Parts: sequence; C-alpha cells; structure tokens
Amino acid sequence: MVSRKPRVLWFTNTPSSAAAYLQLPTIGGGWINSLEEKLKETGDIDLAVAFRHGHEKLNKFIYQDTTYYAIPDTTSKIDRYISRHLMRIDNKELVKYCLEIVADFKPDIINIFGTEDGFGLIANQVNVPVIVHIQGILTVYELKWFSGNVSKADLARYSNVKSFIQATSLLHNYHYIKSAASREREIFKINSFFFGRTDWDRRVTAVLSPLAQYHVSNELLRKEFYQAEWVSTQRGKKRFISTIQANIYKGLETILEAALLLKQLNRFEFEWYIVGIPVDSILIRIYEDKVGKKFSDGGIVFVGRVEAAALRDLEMNADIFIHPSHIDNSPNSVCEAMLLGMPVIATYAGGTGSLLENKKEGLLIQDGDPYSLAGSVIELAENPDFAQSLGAKARQRALERHNPDTIVRNVVEVYKTVIAQHSNSVPSNTFSS
Repeated sequence: MVSRKPRVLWFTNTPSSAAAYLQLPTIGGGWINSLEEKLKETGDIDLAVAFRHGHEKLNKFIYQDTTYYAIPDTTSKIDRYISRHLMRIDNKELVKYCLEIVADFKPDIINIFGTEDGFGLIANQVNVPVIVHIQGILTVYELKWFSGNVSKADLARYSNVKSFIQATSLLHNYHYIKSAASREREIFKINSFFFGRTDWDRRVTAVLSPLAQYHVSNELLRKEFYQAEWVSTQRGKKRFISTIQANIYKGLETILEAALLLKQLNRFEFEWYIVGIPVDSILIRIYEDKVGKKFSDGGIVFVGRVEAAALRDLEMNADIFIHPSHIDNSPNSVCEAMLLGMPVIATYAGGTGSLLENKKEGLLIQDGDPYSLAGSVIELAENPDFAQSLGAKARQRALERHNPDTIVRNVVEVYKTVIAQHSNSVPSNTFSS
C-alpha cells in the first residue's frame, strides 16, 4: 500500500488543463479538464497528464502543479499518407513514448481515458496497475456505423477527389474505425481494471474482458452547466436543440425526417438548432439528396462547434433538448442538458437508459424512428407543465450523479484500492457494479 500521495499518470485524448498553456481551443474533452481541476483542489494525488500533440519531440512541462507530457507524432508526412491509405494503425511509436513517460514519472497507477486510441496497449508492458476509463466502445459503434441509412457506396459517391487522394474521406474514416475497433478488443483483452458508468458499458466489458474488475465512476461535467438552471418560457416560436457530431450513427437523418413531419402537421412554429456539425459537412448534402428536401425546409439551423458557455446559453433559450443517436454510452450532451433542468428526448440506445427514466426524467424513444421523435416533440411542446416537471426531475438526478465531491472521492478511493490489490498480487477476477 502506498502511504504517500499516489502518483497518478493519465493518458488522454485531450490536453486537459494544459490547453490554456498551449493556447489551444477547449471545445471537447471538458469533463476530463473538470476532473483534473477538482482533483487539484483536493491535493489527494500527484498527477501527470500525457496527450498527443505536435510533431517534433516528447515535451515535458509543469503547469499549475501538474506535470504534462506532449506526445509527438514524428512519422513523416509520406508515412502518415501511406498509413491512411492502407488503413494501417502503427502503435509502436506511441507505445514507445508511453513507456518513456512511465519510466520518467514513475506512477503508482496509470489511468487511460478511452479505448479509442492505443494507450491501453501498454498494460502488459508496465509493472504498475492500469485502469481504463471507458468513453465510447468502438467495437459496438462499428456495428451501428451505418444505422443512419447511408451506405459505403454513398460515402464513396459523395466524397470529393481531394479527400480520396488524401485518404480523409468518410469512407476512409470508417475503415480506420474498423482497425481501431480491432485494436480496442486487444486493449480490453489485456487490461484488468475498468471505470464505467452505464449498464451498457458494464455489460459490454463483461464480454470483452470477462475477468476484469469494473468500477463505477460518473463524470464531472463542464462547470458552466452547474452554474445555471433552465426555466420554461412561453414563446411563439418553439426552439429545439441537438448537440451531435458529423458521424452517420448520430441520427442526423432522423432529425431531418422528424422536422419535416412537424412542418407538415403545422401545429406550431419552431426552429431546430444543430450544434457540432459544420455547415459544409458532407452528411448534410447526402441526407438532403436522399430525402429531397433541405434542412432549412424543416427549420433546421446548423451552428457548428461552440464553446461551453455559448452552448449553455443556446440551451437556456431552447424548449427541448433532443438526442437522436443510434448508439452512445453516456453522452455528456444529454447529461449537461439534464443538469440544466431541460426537458430531454433521447433515443434508448447504448447507455442512455442508465441516464434517465422514461416519462419521469425525460422521454426515451426508438432510434431511427422520426415518427416517434416528432410525436414526442409534440407531447412536450404542447404540454409545457409536463415538460418542465421532466426537466426538474432530470436536474435533480443529474446533480446527484455528477456531484464533483462524490466523483473525486470515489476516483481516489478506487485508485488506492487498485494500487493495494496490485501490490498484494490479488487476482482481478471480481465484477462489481
């Protein structure tokens, strides 16, 4: 057992708090940054954060009492170009840098955020325990990738010549995900400790890593969403909002089809904001051609990516938050809307059923069903008292689930437990929820 403060090394897909030091935008990965800031307040661990950044050499620096390691990609442009075309993921350089960082920082435990990158491959090459914090699970995402009524042929037909030459098209992206999902299964196989937070990720982990220990760890959300509370406003034109990425499985087609159904019914005026998808996304053109209508015909406005405060303000001035994804673990966008106290409609996909209870804290519907989505929107838009009651109960649940003190205390306790088990060579063969 470690008597001093545990030395904890994170491997993340974001610079976390170092983004300010490196003058990088802070869109995305905000919950990791929130966790880091809260852990610093407690002073219970010595923390280092390693992340991909740059193309020169491994860069170590200290900022606000945290040690950071910026992991470079030193492969040549030609090698990167060839790898993209061959859908090849070369993990040797990444693992080499990770092991150098471990040797330099000498952690008592390593926490890897996500299975989407290759960080988890170091588990059987280090002599300290490694715990993987599940984000999404690509192995299942790959199976659901084309749920949005778009085929591989569609991706090829709509991609421009430049994206094919550079191997950056959505079709290339899909094949990369296939390779990354294969790597992910190896990561699950060789790791013995996992953090998760939904029934879905717990059950998938039980299959991909049947002897692993599973520990529940909810997420800190971005501080901007703890600082406000949504209030119902009676306005002439309703406002809906969705925060999704430009991936096929995120349900953009369902939004378009549901919005057009609502326009046909003409029961109320509305506009529907989509945050996260740029206005020039190829998916917009694909779905408009398939449906034969413009997104603007359905009152849909694409906002692009925005920072946390701007997103919070958009949501505070909307009537319903809508999450149409075909697969997700615990989308932070839904959690943030719940934390504000917004009425939420979400598809019952992946882990969303662990986030809210249907008809108590929001509405859960079948993914890919624009009729049910449109009907749910009508149900909340025309029953504002019911919508507000759902939002109030959602906020109550979210405040409890995302309580910063509880989360940080739990994370530190799990770190200490896993360190002690590793020190005593206790086999990791229990599965707790």
